[in-house]
Order: sequence, then C-alpha cells, then structure tokens
Amino acid sequence: MVTIGTWNLDNLFRPGEGSGPDSSTEYEKKLDSLAETITNLGPDVLAVQEVGDPAALEDLAGRLQGTWRTALADPDGRGIRVGFLSQSALTKVEQIADFSEGLSPVQINDKGETIEQMGRPALKVRVRKDGAMFDFVSVHLNVNGH
Repeated sequence: MVTIGTWNLDNLFRPGEGSGPDSSTEYEKKLDSLAETITNLGPDVLAVQEVGDPAALEDLAGRLQGTWRTALADPDGRGIRVGFLSQSALTKVEQIADFSEGLSPVQINDKGETIEQMGRPALKVRVRKDGAMFDFVSVHLNVNGH
C-alpha cells in the first residue's frame, strides 16, 4: 500500500524572498506547522505546489522524520514550482509543459485567446514501493497566469 497526498505550500519561500514571510520567526513557524501536518498525514509521497525556493523545500524536508527526497519542476513567471516530497527514491523524473497530443488549445479568456502549453510545468515521477511501481504527477493549474 502507498499513501499519497497533495498540498499547496502557499508560496514557500525563505524570509524576504518572493512572496515569502517577512521574518525568520514567521518562516520557522510555517515550517513547523507544515512538518506537523505532513507527519500527521503520514504520506509516502506528497505532491506539492507553490514552492518558491528549492532551499525552502529542503528546509521542510529536514524537519520531517526519516529521509525525504525532493524533486521540483522549473519555476513559472512568478518563481513558483510544483514538485514532490517522497520517502522513496524518485525516478524517471520528467517535466511536462506541452498539452498532450490531440488536445485542442485551451481558451483562457473571453477574447478567444488560447494556449497550447501550461504556464507552470507539471512534474511526473516514478516511485517504487514494496516491489510495485507507481507514477505520480504534480500540477498546479492557473489559467490566468497561463
């Protein structure tokens, strides 16, 4: 059995960066709260959204019990990413930005403008647990930001 989850980390930046907290105290409080929630949920794999600074995700992983691995997609125009925290190794890590073949362009406004690619790349990973392989995708859709 594999326990999975997803969590929007709400602009996880270190203090003074991007949309991050203004102080170290706020940042530490946020990390403690997130670590407690993740520990209580007990996932094997957690898809995460709104990671601003890769180092901030590493800070969070360091607060969790055991060994946690991380993987992140490239940032969008705001500097945020999707990714994973996992107790198992993450393999076949693949960033996805283009819509699948055969999918029509997506209309993004009332003017009829369309896009053919996600403005914020998704991330696909493979995890092996108890002899079985599982593929997971983390995505954070935002039509307004393309």
